[in-house]
Amino acid sequence: MMTRSSTLVRCLVLLGLSLAAVGAAVLIQPSARPPRWDLITCFTMAAVAAGGGILTLRGRSAGGSGLGGRYWWVSQRNGWVRFLSWAWVVLTFMVAYASLSLRPAAWEIVDAGSAMRTSEIEKVISSEYVRSQRTGHYTSTVLVSVPFDRGPQVTEVELTSNEKPKAGEEIWILYSPSSPDLGVFVGDRQSIDEMIGGRADFWTIFLSLACLAACWFFTLFGRWRSDPVAGLRRSLQQGTLHALPVSVTGVGTARDERPASASVAQHPKPCISLTSAEFGGLRLYLDDIIDPLPLVHQLAGACGHVYWRRPTRQLPYANSVGHAVLLLDGQRYVAGWVESSDASIDLPVSARVSTDQELPVVGVPRALHPASSVEASANSTFLAALLLGIVLLSTVSFGVSDVATVVLAGASVMSVMVGRRRGRLRVRRNLESATPGYGLNTDTPARPD
Repeated sequence: MMTRSSTLVRCLVLLGLSLAAVGAAVLIQPSARPPRWDLITCFTMAAVAAGGGILTLRGRSAGGSGLGGRYWWVSQRNGWVRFLSWAWVVLTFMVAYASLSLRPAAWEIVDAGSAMRTSEIEKVISSEYVRSQRTGHYTSTVLVSVPFDRGPQVTEVELTSNEKPKAGEEIWILYSPSSPDLGVFVGDRQSIDEMIGGRADFWTIFLSLACLAACWFFTLFGRWRSDPVAGLRRSLQQGTLHALPVSVTGVGTARDERPASASVAQHPKPCISLTSAEFGGLRLYLDDIIDPLPLVHQLAGACGHVYWRRPTRQLPYANSVGHAVLLLDGQRYVAGWVESSDASIDLPVSARVSTDQELPVVGVPRALHPASSVEASANSTFLAALLLGIVLLSTVSFGVSDVATVVLAGASVMSVMVGRRRGRLRVRRNLESATPGYGLNTDTPARPD
């Protein structure tokens, strides 16, 4: 019997594979006569997967066991949302490129019986160098001899090339030997082959894959397998790990006066109040996506150790903050940003852990991940925006004008970006509305109506 979590994973895997298939189909055959049933089929599968994910998320109830996987789910979730947002921009460009590269006249030549061969330039009538930022190309008018069935004809054509054309130079031509009235296409072998269903040129493939790789690197690298406990071991070996035994005195929301980045606005954040017999009060701030309400029941009266390392950036309050992991009973953990109660009070240097000391880890620690309606709402909002983007972009595959292609592609990108922002705003509004009803205590707080 499948659980909701496994159903969601299957939906997301199908979504990813479907969108990857769209990209592959575009690169294998950019130009094809509409409707593009290959793309439409892939988009349909992606839409079904996104819709299934939305229904699964909206049917999920809050109040789970609180035990998640080995990796810190917050980093994974945020990384995947950013990756899908920026990868969608690349995919939209690829689909729009395929639509705009279509040459109906070239396909008419194919239907009439095409031929593709080389021919010499008889004469260069005009040639102009067109500069575009740091690069440029030549736009020329040339005469070429085309061997039609009724006899060779000298035809005037437009030619775009990187080098200035010369009389006697060979170029590739696409024409229908039996139908001179359909015209002629000229250029290099790759560009003509692409017009009639060949693969994309090398640089288009390279740039598309490079952009996707850049999206992966800047949004997912080091996050999709985020293991804070393994990070503690690395910090321990480097001699930069600090630790204090603590007990949880409250869970709620608080305004972080010392954010990890000076450019981050100071919004209310989920916060765990800690106390240490050796040091006093501490606050562990968590990511916005975490709903503090379910954590109240999970952390009430819990004890453990808070581990932290100093920030690598130069911050005006660097000695009073640190990247932290709260390890409870050696089996459960949460990760965040620890601060002393007062910015003028430094975190204790004497709390540094000796490199020959072992962490009190029992088995494989698992991240606390109680089911949250807030998280489910933010994720379903993003998936709903992605679903709308899929519908808009798939419309291009049915065959629309160039202007409509640009409009639909732009609307598709905006839909996904706005959906990502709306998800963040939902989370933020939840934290702001919860602030009056949440004290830093272990009593169950009441949400304001």
